[in-house]
Amino acid sequence: MAKSIVSIRLLSERGAAITGWLIIGLLALPPLRQDLEANMLYHMLVQFPLLICAGFLIGNALPVVIKNRLTAWNHLGITGLLLAACVASFWMIPRALDETLVQPWIETFKFASLTFGVGAALALSWQSASFLIKGLFIGNLLPMLAVAGWLYIESPVRLCNAYLVSQQELTGTALVWASVFGAIIWLASFFMPSEAG
Repeated sequence: MAKSIVSIRLLSERGAAITGWLIIGLLALPPLRQDLEANMLYHMLVQFPLLICAGFLIGNALPVVIKNRLTAWNHLGITGLLLAACVASFWMIPRALDETLVQPWIETFKFASLTFGVGAALALSWQSASFLIKGLFIGNLLPMLAVAGWLYIESPVRLCNAYLVSQQELTGTALVWASVFGAIIWLASFFMPSEAG
């Protein structure tokens, strides 16, 4: 019985990892990548989250030996969540978005950093993080999205050379709404029955 449970778990983890790598592979294909990156909204609010989800799947499926080694450097998930917040903050910078479209190595860095620096870091850190640390992470991330969105909306000039002002404003509005919905979901989680109960 125990062996069958372990084998089912390994199969599901392997399937999650394969799914994560498939998402990355699809997003890296030039037609899809160029279509997503041609529009600022799709670039930031479709491609970015998909890369983060792929990393989360891969991070969850890492072998226990690797997870245990990383735990020594990630007490209470603090290191991983701090890394995720820093990487996410970097990709809110307009110049970073511009550079991904003209510098192949920065495009590669974007894929790697969002996949492993955010997605996998969250997978390896979230469960072990305390309620307070999770609150600090969410309390940093959501206002950052809202402020970045507000700057995109209110800026009288293009912040990204590659995108029109209309795309910038639409993306800014979407970022503000994403932060609002994120806050609603976070607050609603307080009223959900816990598994322990």
